[in-house]
Amino acid sequence: MRAALSLLILALSPLAAHSQTLDCTRAQSSREITICSSTRLSALDAELATSYKSLRAQLSPESAALVESDQNEWLHWLDLICPEHGPGSPASSLAGVEGKGPAEDQPGSPASSLAGAEARCLTNQYFTRVHDLQQVAHLGAAVIFPRAHFLFKPGTAASHIPVDPGFGYGSLRWPQIDKPNAAQSAWNDAVKTRAASRAVNFNREKRPTDSTATFDTAVDASGTIEAYFNIQAANDRFIDVMLTDGTYGWGAAHPLTSRAAFLWWLDRNRELTPADVFLPSSDWQQKLTTLAIANLHSQTDIKNYLAKDLEQPVKQTLSDPTSWTLTRDGLTITFGQYAIGPYVLGMPEAHVRWEDLAPCLEPSLNPSTLPPPEPVQ
Repeated sequence: MRAALSLLILALSPLAAHSQTLDCTRAQSSREITICSSTRLSALDAELATSYKSLRAQLSPESAALVESDQNEWLHWLDLICPEHGPGSPASSLAGVEGKGPAEDQPGSPASSLAGAEARCLTNQYFTRVHDLQQVAHLGAAVIFPRAHFLFKPGTAASHIPVDPGFGYGSLRWPQIDKPNAAQSAWNDAVKTRAASRAVNFNREKRPTDSTATFDTAVDASGTIEAYFNIQAANDRFIDVMLTDGTYGWGAAHPLTSRAAFLWWLDRNRELTPADVFLPSSDWQQKLTTLAIANLHSQTDIKNYLAKDLEQPVKQTLSDPTSWTLTRDGLTITFGQYAIGPYVLGMPEAHVRWEDLAPCLEPSLNPSTLPPPEPVQ
């Protein structure tokens, strides 16, 4: 019994997930009251309802039911990580949302401070969930839609870390194709597995855990694991997904983030390899290194932060295709935190045109058959 209580996996609610904005004349829970008292949160709630309704309208009944199940799980999770009385979610800015609360939240009494913490937590999480629901792409008539899973892990002992809220949490997101054919079903399975394993393995590097860990067991009360995705490009031949993983241990100086591309040939039913893009006999790594460094130095907003000696770290990064994004416009390389400069540099990108790589390209690649970049969400 005690072991079962130590792992709280959120159950589905019997209530329907948001299909319309809140009726503030009937607001009862702390979350509903906080949302209705903030114009910013009310606007986010309305945007959430619109995005949720739009997504489900594009899907088959079976996939729409999965999205509804995810939404119900998220609502339960939200009430746990953004509590009425407590610090809420200190690391909820991992998704890239600045941690400023609604304009209505004025500093003052301890009660208003707690209410402000709840509002800030809700604002960050609503913003992120709206973004989640808008991660939609199309393969002809087929729809790529977002799935998600949310975990809450209560702490078992008092912590001396000031920012420790007394629990940990995790969120995992992955894309799926609605009404898939056989090739698309294979991708559905592969990308779901890779999204989960990436989140677990990245966390294992920072907080060692059992080698048999799953996402559900890797999340613990000592911090957070959050996994996101973006569809970079997609057509009936090729899908390029960027998987982003963040981890934050309570009391750490800052979150740590990692990105990795998952590149899949639908028409070949397998993951991309370097030999699919470059002639092994060509000196493609040196050519690509030279072009990538030139592109990095051309970016005025980052060039002053770049390491003096870039050749080896750039070559090491670009040799791994999980750092690549392929579209018909060219090849983009994403560099990890600290790979080519200090933390403030973030995860910079270098873009190289296919025409500049022409002598090194595998003849069957034909960049014109690759998908165009997806619009930035």
